[in-house]
Amino acid sequence: MKLVTKLALAAAVSIAVLSATSTFAADKFVVGYANMADTDVFVMARKTAFIEATKTDPNVDIKFADANNDASKQLDQIDNFIAQKVNAIVVVPVDYQGIVPGVEKANAAGIPVVALGIQSAGGKYTFVGSKNIDAGKMQAEYMKANLPKDAHILYLEGTPGLYHSQERKKGFEEALGRPDVKILASLTGNYDRAEGMKVTEDWIQSFPKFDAIVAANDQMALGALEALKGSDRLKGVMIAGVDGVPDALKAIKRGEMSQTIFQNAGGQARAAFEVVESIKKGEQPPAEKLVPFESITKDNVDQYMKK
Repeated sequence: MKLVTKLALAAAVSIAVLSATSTFAADKFVVGYANMADTDVFVMARKTAFIEATKTDPNVDIKFADANNDASKQLDQIDNFIAQKVNAIVVVPVDYQGIVPGVEKANAAGIPVVALGIQSAGGKYTFVGSKNIDAGKMQAEYMKANLPKDAHILYLEGTPGLYHSQERKKGFEEALGRPDVKILASLTGNYDRAEGMKVTEDWIQSFPKFDAIVAANDQMALGALEALKGSDRLKGVMIAGVDGVPDALKAIKRGEMSQTIFQNAGGQARAAFEVVESIKKGEQPPAEKLVPFESITKDNVDQYMKK
């Protein structure tokens, strides 16, 4: 009789534990985080910062997916999040146009969407990030003020067709405002350090003289730096990038790069989580939450290296 009682009691405890666990899970606010590519240095820094931000609220549960720069794969991942009935979706779009069907499907399912770092060409969402056209403008303003007369520039483009690639280049071209300055060539390095290095090596063979290499991100700028150093052509060439990654900051400190445009990974991640928290509270999220770009040069690099 005692054994039966003990077994009944154990069963009751087990049911209670399972019930408590189920209730706890049900109380969680589940967010699907669809990342562009875990291999991208800046994108991963932002994801890490987002994870850190979520630690402030134990009732938020994050499910991660990595598209590895594949727009179709990212749409499938968003479909999976919708099927799981997550409470919100944070997406770092692979492509400005390509992400639209995913955003619209989430809208139809009543799931709020936060587009982090890159906007969507359609659908309803909150954009959290920096205006990419401003990064190009800041690079142009620096070059406009510091290039010698009749200077020649080489421009390393981001991945062709991507919205942020187009915006950064557009901002640069529109704000340069120096009729005496000529852009000798503009080719893609696909946001990749090795490709940026290869394109620059070819340029070194093609152009006996140039005064600056402007890149749409730091990885390509750092690749250009390696090529210039390897060919003993660094002297007299200014290099500008975008993102403010640690290697770029160190290069500026050494006097090997001239500028990077700081894209605040931590600031964007925290802003995105603030939007998630507002959605969790039942509040209407804003159309956008901007985190401005910041220009980093030798004059202020120390304050960024301490962050």
